[in-house]
Amino acid sequence: MRIELTTRKVVTFAIAILISGAAAGALFGTPTVSDDERRVVQRASQIATELLEWLPEEEKPSDIVYKGISGMLEVLDPHSNFLDPKTYRKMRERQEGSFFGVGIIISRRDGKVTVIAPMPGTPAAGKGLRAGDIIAAVDGVETEDITLDEVVDHVRGPEGSPVVLLIRRPGLQDPFDVKILRARIPTTSVRFAFMIQPEVGYIRLGEFSNTSVREVREAVDQLRDEGMKSLIFDLRNNPGGPLDAAVGISDLFLRKDQLIVSTRGRTDGSVSTLSAPGYQGRFNGPLVILVNTGSASASEIVAGAVQDHDRGLVVGETTWGKGLVQTVFGVRDGGLALTTARYYTPSGRCIQRDYESFIDYITHRNGDEDPSGREVYESDAGRTVLGGGGINPDVTISNRELAESLVRMYGSSAFFRFAVELLKDIPEADQGGFAETFDPSGSGLETFLSWVETDEILSEEVLEEFKTDSQAMADAGRALKIELLNATVGLEAGYREAIDADDQFRGALEHLVDAEDLWEAWPKEEES
Repeated sequence: MRIELTTRKVVTFAIAILISGAAAGALFGTPTVSDDERRVVQRASQIATELLEWLPEEEKPSDIVYKGISGMLEVLDPHSNFLDPKTYRKMRERQEGSFFGVGIIISRRDGKVTVIAPMPGTPAAGKGLRAGDIIAAVDGVETEDITLDEVVDHVRGPEGSPVVLLIRRPGLQDPFDVKILRARIPTTSVRFAFMIQPEVGYIRLGEFSNTSVREVREAVDQLRDEGMKSLIFDLRNNPGGPLDAAVGISDLFLRKDQLIVSTRGRTDGSVSTLSAPGYQGRFNGPLVILVNTGSASASEIVAGAVQDHDRGLVVGETTWGKGLVQTVFGVRDGGLALTTARYYTPSGRCIQRDYESFIDYITHRNGDEDPSGREVYESDAGRTVLGGGGINPDVTISNRELAESLVRMYGSSAFFRFAVELLKDIPEADQGGFAETFDPSGSGLETFLSWVETDEILSEEVLEEFKTDSQAMADAGRALKIELLNATVGLEAGYREAIDADDQFRGALEHLVDAEDLWEAWPKEEES
């Protein structure tokens, strides 16, 4: 790999190179630079060596180097970054669609590493692990004082190797060991795919990976067999992924040879035009794309192509606004994600937000720029679409804010903890039926609120006020039922319950009629 630094860049990077210059040569090999530039880098190498020798506290050279490289890249744009070996390995696992582990979803609840759900068909499910189990130790390493990422690293390992989890289970006095053999665990990017009403299907894509196109195609085929005529495709909080995955998924909705995205950068290799290849299995029917501020990158490519070609209706909130393309270069056991181009939707717009202020950019404080100042483009049918600042939805819908007291309950994992308490005295064979028939507005909710007061999550005065808010009470009852369903029937059952109260999802259902109008007007004579 070759890295070229212009004189301007050497000056700009001066401070960062003081830290990372020595390591850059070791990591990347000898770059093709001028003699003057080489002398600057060599001088930085000497200073880095002095730094490591004279720091008041001993530091690992790799930590200094990695932080220095990250600092150097920060002056370019918010998305160029160095991936240390651990981060690079995890990125590869996500994109390849699998890892070696035991198959559990975990989180910290009330400060303890807790099993949220075992994944069906995995070693953890086969060993009987269940929601609410607390992982007190992994191979003798206590989990209380290490991060969740470190717990995950301990649980994962080579295929076929054993790992011993020390489990504390609600209702049992003594902890017990569970020995599990690690296996390949598939990571699915399609989080949910099901029919939501007759002829209307729903697919939620959590991220883009190397398996996403296959997963989405299989989900479309499954729902089509179940009678799907219209589709709500949910890309909310999807941060993106490989460009070819965005192209493959856009191809599901567009005609062959329709432009999906183009890229333009400084080098010839960064200039490209990508069109729909026209593979079999395209979805034909009314389409709604759901987006929000967490929809970025590849999500915006798909939404932008659908919107520009008037293929479907985009509903929700303005997307993140990431119009930069990163190329990931392998660097020994790490990686360099370097911005090499900008991408443009079929109408010619780049939706990248301004990142002059890094803080405003990452906190999305500049995400709602005045649309009057944005460049105006046209879709195929002449509809107005805007450049810069993300993809503006055709129909803007925001989810309502939750009551403050409800947020505090979520923050203390109250719903999950109480659900586990309710289930511990119910025979396992009866737990699913109990969850499905649980009345979220009945006596169980009153018992929960009494428990919230006893556990000092909320005071008596706050709870009395909370009980006068009918919407907050309904939200609390639903949240409790969701946790019961998650822990017994499965995550899909809990999710189905959750989206019934999702304002954006309900808005997508209401605006399917507009998507039908777009579909009726969409030219189809070129279809094969």
